[in-house]
Amino acid sequence: MTATNLKKGDRVELISWKDTLSKTIPGTQGTVLEVDVEQELIWVRWDTGEKLALLHGIDKYKKIS
Repeated sequence: MTATNLKKGDRVELISWKDTLSKTIPGTQGTVLEVDVEQELIWVRWDTGEKLALLHGIDKYKKIS
């Protein structure tokens, strides 16, 4: 999956990432707010309330809707 396969409003589920300070853990779902194709960042409002970006190619996630 590429960052361009996602768009604002898509739902994603976190599989894994390196962020150890976040309360967002694998299995958490969220809504895509913005896709920055140039920087390969996918900004997500997680259901935990956090707004954090996925790093495309580093973090693992799946589109759920």
